[in-house]
Amino acid sequence: MPLELRLAWRNVWRNSRRTGLTVAATVFAVFLVVFFVAMAAGIHEKMIEDSVRVNSGHVTVTGEGYLENRTLEQHLVLGPELRDRLASLPGVRGHAPRVTAFGLLSKDSATQGAIVLGVDPEREGTVSTLPERLRRGRFVSDDTARGLVLGERLAENLGARVGDTLLLYSVAYSLEMAYELFEVVGVMRLPAPELDRALAVVTLADAQEFFAFGERVTEVALLAESGDRVEAVQTAARAALAGGGNGSGPVEVHAWNELMPELEQLILLDDAGMYLMLAILVVVVGFGILNTILMSVLERTRELGVLLALGLRPGAVFRLVYAESMLLAGLGLVVGMALAIPAVLWFQANPVHLGGEMAGALELFGMEPVMTWKLKPMNPIGSVMTILAVAALAAAYPAWKASRGRPVDALRSA
Repeated sequence: MPLELRLAWRNVWRNSRRTGLTVAATVFAVFLVVFFVAMAAGIHEKMIEDSVRVNSGHVTVTGEGYLENRTLEQHLVLGPELRDRLASLPGVRGHAPRVTAFGLLSKDSATQGAIVLGVDPEREGTVSTLPERLRRGRFVSDDTARGLVLGERLAENLGARVGDTLLLYSVAYSLEMAYELFEVVGVMRLPAPELDRALAVVTLADAQEFFAFGERVTEVALLAESGDRVEAVQTAARAALAGGGNGSGPVEVHAWNELMPELEQLILLDDAGMYLMLAILVVVVGFGILNTILMSVLERTRELGVLLALGLRPGAVFRLVYAESMLLAGLGLVVGMALAIPAVLWFQANPVHLGGEMAGALELFGMEPVMTWKLKPMNPIGSVMTILAVAALAAAYPAWKASRGRPVDALRSA
């Protein structure tokens, strides 16, 4: 070990109480930074996962202009060529064709507007959690024609139960009026209130027949193998479907943040608030290190003057004091990481289920009332780099002050 480093280590522990308090503050800051960044990453990933598994998928393939207009006019023709291209996309866990349109559901004197979602019963479970959200009855099946699954609030508003018959009417692709009787085969609860009071699910075949849609679909939802691969899947889909491939014209490929920009904005605002709070915490730790090192320098004015008088170069004094600061920060980082990483991994493996008002607040954003954590490699790496950078800045002034002292002035001040 170099002499300067050994001297720095001994100097750090000259006042063990002050050093202990500074290290404890650093440990506390490191723990909070790693813990809260992991919590934010887990919550945001859960928000995205819950939203895409109910709504759009990570990536959605549509006809040109569908995102702006959302009518049956902007469609895809789900032929063998398009099916083969979608099935061969890398990084995709599943894909599901859909028909989405609007209609009116009527039972006795009650009438409600509804989002009619036609799904492939065999493929929908590979993309969404709709089949898993049943509260009563069963999911739609190709074995039973004219089956209908309602959101729980929509069913309550209509006064509909499993086994009841509802009248669905809308405007078909041919611009003719379409109306048909459907039997309620199931009721599901959805985390997003706006979907729970509006969504009505039928089979893809029934939707195509009802809207006179032929082999057309309005969208194909793709679920990536992980949230980190969304951009890669979107790029691969655009490359594979460039120039059309749907038999009727060009296609568009949208990631979840294009389909749900309000969710992305919510995540960005949440991140901004969290990082502002953590930045204040790290700055406070930086001032703590500055105070500890500066006090140490002022207390050793005579000692440093003697070292300079004996021929120690100012650069060596600077490095000595600087090393003391980095040792304080390094010790706090080691202990903080030793506490934070196991804690985050434990919470990552054991999500916290919430209840009461907190659960209701999360459900307003379409989330299940579960808090999750996710430790990404950049979390501890970024935390270490940030704390070290703050410690390096905090040490600069005391180290400069110590190295600029004059031996005569130092000895006179004793």
